[in-house]
Amino acid sequence: MICPRCNTENGNRTICSKCGYYLYRADAQNRAKMTRKQLAVSDAKIAGKKAGKIFKYIWIAITIIVMSFWLVAGMVYLMSLLG
Repeated sequence: MICPRCNTENGNRTICSKCGYYLYRADAQNRAKMTRKQLAVSDAKIAGKKAGKIFKYIWIAITIIVMSFWLVAGMVYLMSLLG
């Protein structure tokens, strides 16, 4: 198969050996139908990734709040030492 991007001959490869272009595009008619179990697993992976992103942002926000609290508490303590 010849790569449409760089015109390199790739034989039966599905990814170009020179530029990394995907030579095979999966269409709906080229795929096998997924079973209900496979669909459920796929949906769970997608939901898990989205939940992971949400928890990451929540974790960052909590960390910023806690660090801000400790920074203010430390400044108050230093001010009390100075007088």
